[in-house]
Amino acid sequence: MASSGGLADVLDAAARIVADRGVDGLTMNRLARVTGLSRATLYRQSGGREAVLDALAGSGVDVGDRAGTRTRILAGAREVFGRTGFEAASIEDVAAAAGVGVATVYRCFGDKDGLVAAFLDEMGPRRAARDARDAATGDLRADLERLAEKMLTSMHADAPLVRLLILETLRGGSLLPRVRAKSPTRVIGVVTSLLQQHRTAGRLRDLPPRELAQAFGGMLLAFGVVAPILRGEAASDPARTARTLTTIFLDGALAPGKRRARA
Repeated sequence: MASSGGLADVLDAAARIVADRGVDGLTMNRLARVTGLSRATLYRQSGGREAVLDALAGSGVDVGDRAGTRTRILAGAREVFGRTGFEAASIEDVAAAAGVGVATVYRCFGDKDGLVAAFLDEMGPRRAARDARDAATGDLRADLERLAEKMLTSMHADAPLVRLLILETLRGGSLLPRVRAKSPTRVIGVVTSLLQQHRTAGRLRDLPPRELAQAFGGMLLAFGVVAPILRGEAASDPARTARTLTTIFLDGALAPGKRRARA
């Protein structure tokens, strides 16, 4: 069916293909033949196969679960950002890495700034800190050990991207405010809220929770970023390191009997 009628005609044709052949039968080559459009025109009008499927799903056509689209785009962003950095990366690069149309990226995230924000918010260290806070048990030592282990594990898994964030912060650039706001090194607010819960319950001394969080966060960064990422040392075992730094944080480094009472 030859057509020059724009996106509505493309979607009508795509819906017929899905009805006749199923979702797997919808290819851009087949859609180009049915519509009579060149592939270049078809991509320009529709944004690509994933964009067409998203549009069909939005109109009520059963095309299966589309929830994975956002996850694929963020995975593509991880690949591209890790390779080129934030500034040099383009929406087109991310779309290609994710196997989706450019229009689909814009539809999911609005623009590049929105994509960077979503990507940083989904990075492991921040998510790990939130999960540990939300799963607080009331056992201060266990909660801190769990948070520390999750953070250290995530920092190790995301080491190239954590390094990228540090470099982007030092270099500056138009995305610096977004990087600073969402960086995994900026988890102090999450740790503060966890410590506040325990301070309110009387399990901590009457010290500002944010200052305590800064101290604990500094230890996490020393073990999770400075040593393995900036100095190239072998990453230590997260569980053992979590126990060690939690003990130092809660009990101090002085041996029993050597601690002096505060004046």
